[in-house]
Amino acid sequence: MALSALAPAFERSRKTVVRKSTQAVLRLVPELRPVPGQQANDRVFYGVISAILVAGLLGLLGINILLGNDSVRIRELKLEAIAINEEREAALREVATLSTSEALAEKAISLGMVPSGTPSFLDISQSTDTEKVVPKKKVNQG
Repeated sequence: MALSALAPAFERSRKTVVRKSTQAVLRLVPELRPVPGQQANDRVFYGVISAILVAGLLGLLGINILLGNDSVRIRELKLEAIAINEEREAALREVATLSTSEALAEKAISLGMVPSGTPSFLDISQSTDTEKVVPKKKVNQG
């Protein structure tokens, strides 16, 4: 018996297997054919697409409103920071004018201090007689 004699049988069985396997796969998905005499309706598809479009536009509108509010708040904070920096600089200028030597001298005189006539300096490099080494006392143990 030759193998060529079995070839038509193999061809038929292969076609049967392919047909049955595709039918099994297609059975997993329901048939979406319209009922005879009725036309397919696209309103649901257009409704879903329209809903997605409207939701996207509303989302963009909301984000735009939030960004606008944030930009106004940022501008207010920048103006507040500029005002605080101006107050700080004014306070630093006032401290600088109050800490000049002339202003300090006037304040000291108003408090009753008198200026020194001749300054005297201490020279700590020379030892004096007052610096004596004090011997340690022995502690009695007994």
